[in-house]
Amino acid sequence: MIIRPVRESDIESLHQNRLCGLTIDETTTLVMSAIDEEHGRDSRFLVAAEKDGGVVGMTTVKRLEHRLCRHRAELGGLVILPVARGTGLARRIVDAAGSHASDWGCSILEVSCRGGTHAEKAYIGLGFQVWGQLPGGYHDHDGLVFDEVRLWTSLPTKTP
Repeated sequence: MIIRPVRESDIESLHQNRLCGLTIDETTTLVMSAIDEEHGRDSRFLVAAEKDGGVVGMTTVKRLEHRLCRHRAELGGLVILPVARGTGLARRIVDAAGSHASDWGCSILEVSCRGGTHAEKAYIGLGFQVWGQLPGGYHDHDGLVFDEVRLWTSLPTKTP
């Protein structure tokens, strides 16, 4: 298993495995815009790919752009296929994202998730700490309402 930036060749696997939950056209647009955005910007769309090229996990990491927040990066869309859960893959993906953020000079990695879910427990298990909660922050397509929980972890500083 390798953690690497997304490639155009990953589109079909991302779509087939429903990692993005989008149509093939939407997945194509997402991947191509992520590839374009990576050029000259502190942003990565990372995938966990098997030796055969099949994608079993993904996340994005972006450095915050506001001048007062350039020391922070945001993790987004961390998804791992059920067959790869419980293998340490989430930690490897988050570590890879954190390494990119550290390379950009970031010292804080942030993430948000639905409160009271497995995701919140998983992030806490990965060393993230809750720093905020917005009651009713998420409304899903089934009419369910969740709090938005904001979490953070510190990143090792890298010397240039």
